Order: sequence, then structure tokens, then C-alpha cells
Amino acid sequence: MEDKEPGRFTPARFLFNGEGGCVKPDVKCGLCILEWVYGRTVSQNNGRDIPQLFRNIAGLLYNKIETSTNLGDLCNEAVDLIYKFVAPTSEFWEEIKTKTNAYVKTLLPGAKRFIAKAGNERERVERALYLAAAGNVAPMGAPSGALAFPEAAELAEGMGCEPILIGDAHDAVRRAKNVLYVTDNAGEIGFDSLLISELKNMGLKVAVVVKDPPYFEDATMEDARWFGVNRTADRIITVKKVFVPGKDEGPASEAYRESDLVIIKGTGNYDALRGETEGKTAIFLLKVKCDPIARDTGVTEGKFVIRLDK
Repeated sequence: MEDKEPGRFTPARFLFNGEGGCVKPDVKCGLCILEWVYGRTVSQNNGRDIPQLFRNIAGLLYNKIETSTNLGDLCNEAVDLIYKFVAPTSEFWEEIKTKTNAYVKTLLPGAKRFIAKAGNERERVERALYLAAAGNVAPMGAPSGALAFPEAAELAEGMGCEPILIGDAHDAVRRAKNVLYVTDNAGEIGFDSLLISELKNMGLKVAVVVKDPPYFEDATMEDARWFGVNRTADRIITVKKVFVPGKDEGPASEAYRESDLVIIKGTGNYDALRGETEGKTAIFLLKVKCDPIARDTGVTEGKFVIRLDK
């Protein structure tokens, strides 16, 4: 990366034509789903093993995982299996989310200054995208405590490495009118709120998707209100699990059909929506946390990426 001005970011861009299909599952995808669902169940069950749930999830994966399987849909089926053992929320998750939201709120003034220092609209949008992507820090395994955001904090201070930008995301935003913004986790929705504000400043209509009822560490209506997203976005829509087009016929599907740009946060939503947006322009914001997504994006595991598909 070559800095043209001291303290100013010059984004690393990679040309990408947006072609390609959905993420093709392999055995590692099944292992990740098992780790994600089972680990989050045990974490709120005081660490007690649930052998029958393990067998149920393993059996589902054995019978359902194929090259044509939508991984978001498969994860939803795996989550359905936990309800006889535990609820998808508990004091464990609420404590993590409360502490995480409170911490992110202390970072937002610096993040807002970082965006405000941009020289033009393109740079403002890209800086907001950087922060939103760098907020995707929840681990594949269950977190043991409040989430930290070192990369986003460094970006807000004008330091660190910005996420890899694949395609001209600003141009995609500039051409859009109706945006569906699919959120991921509590805490990071605070950084999403800054990007949503930029979209609104550009005159776009924005509908935001959160979870209801509570769903592990995922962002809910309560988290959206904590960061004022309910006052910024045109609509906030709730879904029970990972949003998969064609599987949810409620308000989320209606907003999806009306949108011409979908902004998608996180690994699970990448699995559910990559190659499934039916010709709509999509911007994916996430940390590359596994080998299959590293191969699909061409980005090294552990890096943050902003990927335009169109």
C-alpha cells in the first residue's frame, strides 16, 4: 500500500467481476456448523456435554450436506435441534452482549472522527465499510466473554491495515436506491450504524435485518435501539434465524425483493447469501475465518474483506 498523504488511507483494491456461484460445502463446513451450534449450546448449559444433541447434529450433517446445500439453511436446521435441550438465549449471552455493546459505544466517537476526516464521499463510504467489516470479530467457537475489536479500534485511530476491498463498493452504493442490510452480531452493529448513516446521507432507503427472539450473540432489535439504528434506518425487520432468500416469507423477504443492493455481514450470512442474491448487487463484509471462504474469496484466512458481487 502506498500512502499519498500522511495519515490518509489508500485502499487496497482487487479487480473482481462478481461472477461465481454459492459457497460449495466441504467437510470443513460441516465441522464448522457442528462447532458453532454445539459449542454455543454447551456454553449456556454450564459446560455440560449433551451427547444426544451432538449425535443429532452429526446425523443432520451426514444426511443433508451436499454440494448444492445452502449452508445458512443447514445451520438453521441444526439450530432447530437445540430447542429441546436449551433456549437460544440465556444470561450467559445477555451478559456478553451488554458488555460488548457498552465497549463499542466507547469506540464510536473515534470511529466517527475517522469517517469525518475523509476528503470526499467515496472515502467516507469506504472508511465506513472498513469499520463495519473490521467489526466482524466473533469467533467460530463460542466466545467466553465480551468481544474485543482491536482492528476496528486501530482503524479509527488511523493505524493498522484496512480490510481488502474487492470491487468498487462505493460505485455500487452510489447506483443503489433501496438497500437491505443484513446484520450479524451485537456490538458490531454499532459500527454498522455508522455505515447506515452514510447510506442515508446519500439518500438511500435502508431496511435493516436483526434477530428476534434473541439468538446467541446476534444483534436484536434491542441492540439496534442501543445504537440508534431504529432512528436512522427506514425499517428494522426481524427474522428468527439466519436469513435465507426464499425460506422466510415474512417482511424480510418483502424488503429483499424491493432491494437493489444487499449488504451482508459475517460468515454465516456469507454462507447463506453468497451466490443466492438472484442478480442483485451484494456487498459482503466479514473476517475470513475458515479455509473454504479463504479459497472462495482469494483472501488469506484471518484477513478482513469487503467483497462486491454484481
